[in-house]
Order: sequence, then C-alpha cells, then structure tokens
Amino acid sequence: MITLQNNNLVMEISEVGAEIHSLYNTQTAVQYVYDGNPTFWARHTPLLFPVTGPLANGTIKAKGSTYAMPVNGFARDVRFTTIETMQHEASFVLYSDDRTRVFYPFEFSLTVTHTLLDNGYTSSAVIKAQEDLFCTFGWHPAFSLAMNGPDAKLQSYYVEFETPESVDRLYPVNGIFTKQADFLRDQTILELSREELDKGPIVLNGLKSRHVGLKSKDGNRGVIVDRGELPTLVIWTKEKVEAPYVCVEPMYSFQDAGRNPELSEMEGMLHLKAGESRTFSNTFTVF
Repeated sequence: MITLQNNNLVMEISEVGAEIHSLYNTQTAVQYVYDGNPTFWARHTPLLFPVTGPLANGTIKAKGSTYAMPVNGFARDVRFTTIETMQHEASFVLYSDDRTRVFYPFEFSLTVTHTLLDNGYTSSAVIKAQEDLFCTFGWHPAFSLAMNGPDAKLQSYYVEFETPESVDRLYPVNGIFTKQADFLRDQTILELSREELDKGPIVLNGLKSRHVGLKSKDGNRGVIVDRGELPTLVIWTKEKVEAPYVCVEPMYSFQDAGRNPELSEMEGMLHLKAGESRTFSNTFTVF
C-alpha cells in the first residue's frame, strides 16, 4: 500500500488496480472513501478499462477470436507497477502482458497518477496504444455516506449540477438498457433515493455541467467531481440493501449487454491508432 500525505489529508493506494482505498482528513477525522466492506461491495475506487458495463455472455470479440471479459474490465483486478512515489503523488503503470492478453489481445500501456491536493485529489490516466485498439475508460469512486455521520442515510444525499439539466436516464434491466424519459427536467438538484437506485445505476448522457457535487441535507461534507473530458456520468449503489456508500462515476461511455461484442464495432468505444494516446484527468474536491 502506498501512502500520500499533506497537512490535511492522508491517501492510501493499492498497487492492485492502482486503486485508492482511503482518503482521510486528519483535521476533521472524516473518511471520504468507502471502506470496501465485502458485505456490500469489496471495492473502493476502481478504475474501469478496457470496457464498462455488462457484456452478453461475459465475452468480447477481437482479432477473430472470442475472449472472456469481466464486467467493467480486468484492469481493476491486476497489479500495476509503481513507477514513482513522492509525498503528494504516486504513479503506476500497467503494460500489456500475458495476464492482460487472456482478456484483451491488444498491446497498450495504462499509466495512472494520483496527486493529493490540500482539498482532494486529481487522478489521471494515460492510455497509450502500441497498435490500433478499441477501449473505453471510467473512474468508479465510492464515497462513504458516513462522511456526514455514522447514521447518514442515502436519502439525505443529493447530486447538484452546476447548470440546469434536462436529460433521460438509462438503467439496465437484465443487462439491457431501459430509458426513463425526462428524468431530469431543467433541474440542478437530483435527490437520491433507494427507490430510484434500486432500479440499477443511473446512467446520464448529454449533461452540460462539468462539475457535479455530492452533498447532504443533513451535513456539510461532500465531494465535487470534475468530469473533465468524460461525457457519461453514472450514479450507483448496491441495490436492495442499505449499502453505506454511493458512487459518482465519470466515464467515457457506459453501454449495456445488447451491444455488438466485436470491439471494433462496439458502441461507445475509443479508437486509438498505433502510437496514439489519450489522457483523462479528473479532480475530486472534498469539503
């Protein structure tokens, strides 16, 4: 585990998935990241690569063959190599190798850097193609409801957009998207509820707001997510239970199990040519 620290915050990062496991404010004794209790969800802030969302039969097709692919990709479960650590920053890299080629037959590197700020952190991912490839990417941070006290409920939280939004909502039923038309109607506030999140993840496309806040009516702690160049936003918590976290996830795309399994034809994929790279950088500000 890699530890970063400044005057306000301590961050712990695992080399498995280059995943942040903890973001703790030493001045206020507030933990912002979910603790990964396996009763609800044994993860914290995984990154998603090279696919996001469910797949029909759990497989993809590429280069004329079929490959097993975990939901949300394999990168979150693979150990990265630590390439640099400083007091406030750590960088990790995953190169294509025999572990990755079992799932994904392309040559690539994925470099992840977490930078601790006085009031949060910035996570950057650089995807570099060694050959023509297709992929997508997303961050999947789970924020602890207990940041506003041990009895804080999901229903006390809301998502705040910086500009009024009018968009449909998608959510998967048996892996296939159902559309909830006019889910947001010229509104800046989305009240969170078990009723809506028990349907599945709230998938929003076409938002105008770059910054999205997770806030509570019953406390003054929260998170501002800078979506950067990731156009899809997903809001999720485990369905049908009182899970003590909510995820606010900026993604390049999030698709359903009805998509074409052939990566070169799959909807929502980023196409990188040999030698090209793409960087996604997102800041998560806590208060």
